Amino acid sequence: MERRYQVFISSTFTDLIEERKEVIQALLELDCLPAGMEMFPAANDDQWTLIQKVIDQSDFYVVIVGGRYGSMSAEGISYTEMEYDYAVTQGKTVLGFAHSNPGSIPADKTEMDAEARQRLDAFRRKVETRHVKYYNNADDLGGKVSRALSLAMRGTSAQGWVRGEFALTPERQAEFAELRARVSQLMLELESKGGSSASRVPDDLAAGDDLFELGVLFTYTTKSDVAENRDDPWHVVRDYSERVSIAFTWNSIFATVGPNLFDESSQRAVMAIFSSRISTMLLNEKRELLPTSMSALTSVRAIPEHEETIFIQLFALGLITHGTRDRPADDDNKYWKLTPLGQDYLMKIRAIRKQPQISAPSDATIVESS
Repeated sequence: MERRYQVFISSTFTDLIEERKEVIQALLELDCLPAGMEMFPAANDDQWTLIQKVIDQSDFYVVIVGGRYGSMSAEGISYTEMEYDYAVTQGKTVLGFAHSNPGSIPADKTEMDAEARQRLDAFRRKVETRHVKYYNNADDLGGKVSRALSLAMRGTSAQGWVRGEFALTPERQAEFAELRARVSQLMLELESKGGSSASRVPDDLAAGDDLFELGVLFTYTTKSDVAENRDDPWHVVRDYSERVSIAFTWNSIFATVGPNLFDESSQRAVMAIFSSRISTMLLNEKRELLPTSMSALTSVRAIPEHEETIFIQLFALGLITHGTRDRPADDDNKYWKLTPLGQDYLMKIRAIRKQPQISAPSDATIVESS
């Protein structure tokens, strides 16, 4: 399903008009939806409420630091810094961009007030505590935003926006899950009464709560490399690579990739979503697997042979099958979709059942109705 991501652009305005135009153009070329102060009324409390709402609705947050601190609220904090702080507290993916040589910015685009310059310097240092790219001019900024956002969108777990004809309301989603769970339960009851024949997975195939050691490749930047070259606009921060192993049950793997295969989907797209889950695990419950010198995690993916093993195993279990839609001759992607058995089994391990019904056990036997 095609998604478009909304990107909030945060910066001072009059001094960065050309820079914002380049960023907006870069976002439109990536089929993203730009959002920023251009749509807001003059600064007031109602504006701040609207800004928070738009940031909440956005998938990514871009902050641009130039030569001005900007207009301030009654608390003495610029609206740009307030937006940045709010985006960080909401867990948004923040992409920071700062001018590589503030001393070269024309005087009419810099802060003349000493206190405002101090606040700007402090805000710049705050942004630089996270991964940040440095730009020289508007054209340079547009290119760097495009590259950074392209990388961020790979494997992102952000929801994005879809056309209304493809979207389901929360109420319809809940109704759909409940009906599927009920159908699955009725099938189990029918089988227990001998009403259908069952086809079971051979004992020699791993399934359910059997573990699979997944090899994971990830790249990262180091704190020292970022710090040492912060003021060098020509330096390209080096990415380091490492490999680790993470144990997954086959149920957990299928519970992650299965929902994306109700409609046909490419193996590449499904693994991008699975990579996003691995990234979240590494940054949270598996943090000990990451190097202590890491500044930022830049990419995560399963090693190719293990990726193939996942789809071969799910195919052997009868849970997925090859996609059958007509596609262009130059499309070399592999496409998969759930089998009827795969749909039923996914409902058993993922659907939420109404109380006081007992949830299906995590090691539920895979069955197929005749």
